[in-house]
Amino acid sequence: MRSTARNLKPRDGASWLGMAALLGTGLAASFAADWQLTEKVGGDLRSTLVAIPALVAALWAVDLYCRRSGGRGISRQTSQAQLVAVAVLGSLGLYQHDLGLELASPVLAAGFFFVLAHRVWRQLLAARPLLGHSLQGRPSLLFFVLPLVAYLALLPWTTQQRPPDGDEPYYLLVAHSLAYDLDTDLTNNYLQGDGEAFLGRSLKPQAGDPVGPGGELYSRHNDALPILLAPFYRLAGKGGALTIMGILAALLAWTTLRLARHYFPQHPGEALVAYGWVAFTPPLLLYSTQIWVEVPAALLSMVVLDNIPRRETATRWTRKEWIVIGIPILLLPLIKIRFMLLAVSLLLIAWWYARRPWKPLLVLCMTLGALGGGILSFNQAKYGNPLKIHTMEELALHERTLADYAEGGLGLFFDSAFGLFPSSPIWFLVLPGIFLALHRKYPLLRDLLLLGGPYLLIVAPRGEWYGGWSPPFRYGLFMLPLLGLLLIPLLAQRRQAGARMLLAALGLLTLLLTALWFAVPGWTYNFADGRTYLLDHLGRLLGADVARLFPSSVRPRLATWLWPPLAALAVGLLWWWPRPAIRTWRNLTTTRQAGAVLLFLALGFLPLVAKSLPTKLIEVEDAQVKKQRGHPFPDRWIIERTRYRGGWVLRPGESVTAPVVAGGRRVAVRLDLQYVRNSDWPIRLLAKSGDRLLGRWRPQDSRNWTEWELAPMDWTDGDSLVLEVVAASPRGDQSPNGIVIDRVELRWLD
Repeated sequence: MRSTARNLKPRDGASWLGMAALLGTGLAASFAADWQLTEKVGGDLRSTLVAIPALVAALWAVDLYCRRSGGRGISRQTSQAQLVAVAVLGSLGLYQHDLGLELASPVLAAGFFFVLAHRVWRQLLAARPLLGHSLQGRPSLLFFVLPLVAYLALLPWTTQQRPPDGDEPYYLLVAHSLAYDLDTDLTNNYLQGDGEAFLGRSLKPQAGDPVGPGGELYSRHNDALPILLAPFYRLAGKGGALTIMGILAALLAWTTLRLARHYFPQHPGEALVAYGWVAFTPPLLLYSTQIWVEVPAALLSMVVLDNIPRRETATRWTRKEWIVIGIPILLLPLIKIRFMLLAVSLLLIAWWYARRPWKPLLVLCMTLGALGGGILSFNQAKYGNPLKIHTMEELALHERTLADYAEGGLGLFFDSAFGLFPSSPIWFLVLPGIFLALHRKYPLLRDLLLLGGPYLLIVAPRGEWYGGWSPPFRYGLFMLPLLGLLLIPLLAQRRQAGARMLLAALGLLTLLLTALWFAVPGWTYNFADGRTYLLDHLGRLLGADVARLFPSSVRPRLATWLWPPLAALAVGLLWWWPRPAIRTWRNLTTTRQAGAVLLFLALGFLPLVAKSLPTKLIEVEDAQVKKQRGHPFPDRWIIERTRYRGGWVLRPGESVTAPVVAGGRRVAVRLDLQYVRNSDWPIRLLAKSGDRLLGRWRPQDSRNWTEWELAPMDWTDGDSLVLEVVAASPRGDQSPNGIVIDRVELRWLD
């Protein structure tokens, strides 16, 4: 069948000139707005408002390109409605101070996001004819430009709201040193405060960073990504570096669509939807505006998979084909040494598809081994450690327990702070996608297991879980394109009522969460303490322990083990129920509405569950526990927090009040405590039920964890548990002592 996607370029030079003139006009308008608007106009939204003319022009040019390439256009009514919405939001942003809307910037930013999301969705529908009746060759350039424009549209607000965090500033600092000093010695960059150029404050070395023989300060991170960023950083500073990351993310999305032709060429419509999920939902949408090595690593991995010949005959691969896949494989360990695992896996996949030839395998293995040995030798000579800051003991798999693997592996997908599904619930459909792939024995699933298995075997049980200060699914990002492609055959069966309900409910929830992540970018940077900003906010708002209903791999609890099997069972059964297809548009619309209604009923029921379940465990540092001073233990910024027992430190005059839902008339209470002794000044811990004293604890053994059990007692429903530290005598000039409270367990007797 002849493809309708034969025209992949604008038909004449005039079209290119028209689009160039359109983009030039938009950029000129943005520069004029930047020149005319004072720094105070628009508040936090100023940079977003300045960028609007250029972004509108870019999206208009994308639509024009789509029409000229053989796709459909977005209707005039839709475009006019979107322009009116942008104009209204822009006016509110410009005059928010005069209207008394100073605190409305995140709400207005979310409004801009919804308009952008609607535009992207309509553009994807309009671009459907560009894929033809089957996937073949290279996808249209539109599928690269559209996500790139969307990513650049997010940059003004996200960079205004949150500076680079985690490892990002150090990649930028190395890029700064390469751009201006032509070296990677950061000693002078720390002394000169060069971090202020992109961070607004000076940087200090990360704990454990390698030090050269002459006292030189280096970054623990490899130089490959900073080398790529350095020229663009020199030209445009942080904005230039972030633009390159957006380009890499857009290339990853485009390569995902290109890769689909190898696995499911007869499903172009479903491939377009899967491409949309990969490109325009978290986690890739979050990483597109940040600096993380996982994005180029995922791109290189997909480039290898895409360039592997999939021939049915026994034709030998040419030298050129081996070189094309060999170069990305060799680049992976240069980005990060742990990506050597991905390189080896990709080499084995290529060897398998090439019908197991030994000569090219040996050549590439020897080259890869020499490269790895060179990296280790260089690190040893320059930093005194072949792995920079890591040790060989981290590779000792025999020291990992099954619980470590279960918590790490499941946490990659289910953990409330760092998992794929909580950040973007639409990805729950991966679960029935895996069932279908297993049943039909798709080669895609084999490639996914071969690529991810060795890497996750080493990475998943690591104690840093998952380091904090990064968006979700960081260590699984390389799998994201393949997980997206896994949804293609599943989407071909989307006509059932259950499937329509799931798509509507999970899609709506993903849209709302993505708008939240965009409006408040810092909420995706959770700490490795088992908590999340969103659940903390809900717990504080409701005065209930909402977090215990959700899985955490840092704080394993019942929900950690219940969610995976229950979610897999529920999503799988609902997707394939009922079997008869729903054919009329009216019934399809009703089914979507039912899915949205069920979603909001479930979300509304959740607080009732949290407020009615009996309290059995209190984590004192949680948000629903009211604090009268005190501070967390360990410090929030400490490396590898999972090595410590989290808690809250109370000193004399400080207290906490925890809401308790009674599960009976009598209760036994046990507390895990640690005495921090800094002087001879005696202190006491008082436990109260409301105003009633339950017991006193006198600390003696310092720096060791101790259990304090209170005898079973009557409990009045509605009372809170109060823990207060008091001094037994005047302090004088002695240093304050403290008590760390890790957790409180309540056992209801009747």
